Amino acid sequence: MTDHKPWEMIGEMWYPYVQIVIDPKVTTVVGANESGKSHLLSAIEKAISGEHIKRQDFCRYSQFFTVRQGKLKFPDFGSEWSNLSQEEEKNIRSIAKIPEEIAFDRFFLFRGNKDNLKIYLLGKNKEYNEYDLSQKNINVSNILPHPFIIYSDIALPQSVPIRQIIKCHKQKANGTKWEFLERSQKLKINNLLETLSKDFGATLKSNGATTLNNQPLNKLILSLVTALEEDYGIDSKDINKRKKEFELAYKLICQVAQIDAETLEELATALTEGNEGYVQGLLAKVNAQLSDSLNFPSWWVQDRDFRLCVSARDHDLVFTIRDRTGTEYSFAERSSGLKYFLSYYIQYRAHQPHQTTSEILLMDEPDTYLSSQAQQDLLKIFEAFANGEDEKPPVQVVYVTHSPFLIDKNHSQRIRVLEKSKEGTRVVKDAAKNHYEPLRSAFGAFVGETAFIGNCNLIVEGNSDQILIAGAATYLRSLNNVSELENLDLNHVTIVPVGGASHVSYLVYLARGRDVEQPPVVVLLDSDKSGNDAKKDLKKGGFLKKKELLKEKFVLQIGDLAKDKQLKLPEKIKDFKLIEIEDLIPIPICVEAAKLYAREDCKADSDFIDKITEHNVLKYLNNGEQMFDGIQNCFRDLSEGEFHIQKVGFARNVVGVLNKFSKQKSNQNNLSNAIQNFEINFKILFRRIDEMRRNAEREESNEKFSQKMERRKNQFLNDHPVSANREDAIVFLDDLDSMLDDSSPKSDEIRRSLQNLKRDYKLDTEMVKPVDNYSQFREALDRIKYAGKIASQEDDG
Repeated sequence: MTDHKPWEMIGEMWYPYVQIVIDPKVTTVVGANESGKSHLLSAIEKAISGEHIKRQDFCRYSQFFTVRQGKLKFPDFGSEWSNLSQEEEKNIRSIAKIPEEIAFDRFFLFRGNKDNLKIYLLGKNKEYNEYDLSQKNINVSNILPHPFIIYSDIALPQSVPIRQIIKCHKQKANGTKWEFLERSQKLKINNLLETLSKDFGATLKSNGATTLNNQPLNKLILSLVTALEEDYGIDSKDINKRKKEFELAYKLICQVAQIDAETLEELATALTEGNEGYVQGLLAKVNAQLSDSLNFPSWWVQDRDFRLCVSARDHDLVFTIRDRTGTEYSFAERSSGLKYFLSYYIQYRAHQPHQTTSEILLMDEPDTYLSSQAQQDLLKIFEAFANGEDEKPPVQVVYVTHSPFLIDKNHSQRIRVLEKSKEGTRVVKDAAKNHYEPLRSAFGAFVGETAFIGNCNLIVEGNSDQILIAGAATYLRSLNNVSELENLDLNHVTIVPVGGASHVSYLVYLARGRDVEQPPVVVLLDSDKSGNDAKKDLKKGGFLKKKELLKEKFVLQIGDLAKDKQLKLPEKIKDFKLIEIEDLIPIPICVEAAKLYAREDCKADSDFIDKITEHNVLKYLNNGEQMFDGIQNCFRDLSEGEFHIQKVGFARNVVGVLNKFSKQKSNQNNLSNAIQNFEINFKILFRRIDEMRRNAEREESNEKFSQKMERRKNQFLNDHPVSANREDAIVFLDDLDSMLDDSSPKSDEIRRSLQNLKRDYKLDTEMVKPVDNYSQFREALDRIKYAGKIASQEDDG
C-alpha cells in the first residue's frame, strides 16, 4: 500500500490514474479512434477551470459510471505542475496556506467529484501533505496556465461584410441592414425581389394597397422581410461558426495587418456613395499593408510567391490569392488545405498573450484539411508558439493527431501513444522504440515500413545505423547552434534500415524500380567488404542485372569522409578502406556506452565493468580491428566468452551516454573532448548526406515532370498525329501547367515556355482553327521538358 498515492484510494480500494506526461514545449498525442485522445484535451481544460464537468465525461467502462440512487458521481481530474515561477509558488502558498518553512517546486492538484479541490505536496519522508481548498471558494484557474484553442474547423471566409469586421472591432457598427448581410443572403433577397417584380409588379402598379388581401403576395413580402434578418435561414451552429469566421477576418485585417478600423469605415462609406476612385486607392494601401505584415510565404513552402489580396464587391471584402504566375484565384479555386493553414497561421500571428498567467494551446486533429506538406509546415507554427517567437512568451502546445505527417521525428520524446484495452486507456512508453513500432496500432500501419511516402529516403545497412544517425541528429538539434546543413531533419529524411548490406540493392529497387514516380533515395554504407559489394551491386543493377539502380553520386561510404581534414578518428584506425560508422564515435564515448551495456543488458558485476577501459579496447585496435570489433573482442576475452555485445544495444547506449553527459556538462577533459569530436564527425557526415539529399530531390523534381509530360505528350500526339485544333492544344498545355510543382523555381521557366508556345502559335485566337506549322509545334513540345534543367544549370553556375 505504500506505493499507492492518497488520491488513488477510495475507501480501501486502489484506483490508479492514467498518467500522461506533458512535454514542457510540445506534446503530440497519437491513438486509434476512441482511445481517449480528444478526452485528454477536455481533461486538461476541466482540471484547470473546474467548469463544464459532466457525468458523461466518465469512460463508459468505469464502475463509477452508474445510474443507482445515491451513487451518482462526477469524474475526478488530477494534474501535476512543475517549473513554477516565484510568483506562481507564492500564489499557491497563499491560497493553500502552506507554511513558509515548507519548500516546494511542484504540486499536485485534484478535483474530486467536481467540487472537492485538494493540493498535495511531497514531503521529505516521501509522504504527501494534503491541503483542502474545497470550502475556501478559491478559483485556482486564475493562477494556473490558461488553456486556449485554435479551432481546426474554422477557415478564412471567401468574403466578409466590411461592417461585420468593424462590428468585431467596436462591438457595434453603424450602417444599413443590407451592409451587414452576407452575399448568400443578398442573393436570396435579390431573387425574391425579382420574383416580386416579375409575378406581382403589374398588380402592385394597378391596385396599390388593395393587394394586401392577396395571399401569395403577402407571403412573398413576409419572406422578403424575413430575409433581411441577420441570421435568416441559418441554425445556431452555423451562426457560431460564421461569427468565428468573421472574427478570423477581423484578426487578419486589424490585428495582423494592423489596418485601422477607421479605414474600413471610410471604405464602407465610399462603397455606399459609389466613390470608386477612393475605394481603389484604399484597397491598394490595404493590400500593400497585408503583403508587408503577413509574411506568409516563409511559412507556406508550397508557393514562396503566395500573396493574399482583398477586393471590394458590393459591401464586402473579398479574399483572393495570387500565386507565382501572377494569376489571381478565389478561395473556391484553391485547395481547402491552404485556407485552413492560413487560418491557423492568422490565429498564431494574432494571438495575444494572457495578461497574468502562462498558456497552454490545445488543438484537436489539425491534420483534417491539410496536405502532408502543409502538416509539416504546421509543425513550424507549433514550434513558434512553444519557443516564444515574435517577442511573445512561450506557450505549451498539446495536440492530438491521426496523421504520421504531424509526428515530429526530430523530437520523438514528445510523442505520447494512447491505446484502448479492456482495462481502459493506457499510455505506451517509448513511442520511438524500434523505429516507431508502438505507432502501429495508432495509425493502423507500421510507420517504420511506410518509408516511401514522398520524402527522401536514407537507406542504411542496419538498425544500429538508424539508431546512431537519428540519435546524433536529435542530439545536435538540442544544441541550438548547429546549422541545418550540418544536421538531418528527420521529418524530411526517412532512415530505412535494411538488415544488412546485401539487402541494399533490393530495397533501392523497391523504392525506385517499380513505379513511374520514384522518391529520392540516398544510400549510406560502411567501407568494408560488404559495403563495397553493395555499392558494386547497385552499379550492376542488383538481381535484375540490367541497369544501374542508383547513380554513384547518391551512394556514400563512411571512408569517403576521410578526405575531410577535420574528421577526428583514433590514431590507430588508419585503414579507411575498412572504416564503419561506429569508428566515428570517439573511444571515451564507446567505453562509457560499453560499460552501460554491460551493466544494463548483461547484468555484469562491477569487476567485469571496471575492466572495460580505453587501454583494453585500444589493444585490439592494434591488430587492425575496427572500433566495434575491438569492443566485441574486449567483451569476449575479458569475460572468457560469458558476455557478448550487440550493435543495436551498443548504439542505444551511445545515444544514452551522449545525452547524459552533455546535460551534466562534464568537466572531464577526456569526455568533454570526446563529445566535441563526436559532434564534429557527425556534422561532417550529415553535411555530406544533406548535400546528396538536396541533389537527389532536385533531380527527382526534374525527372518527375519530365516523365509526366512525356506520358501526356504521347497521349496528345496519338490523339492528334497530323494536326490539332488550337483549342485542343490549349487544353494540353494547360494540363502540363497543372503538373508543375509550384515550390520548384524551375517551374517558372517551364511555365514561360508554355506561354511562349501559346503566343508563338497564336493559340488564344480563332481557337477552332488548326495549329499552324504543326510539325514545328511537335518539335517545340519536345524542348519544353528541358527548360527547367537548363534554368537550374544556369542557377548552379
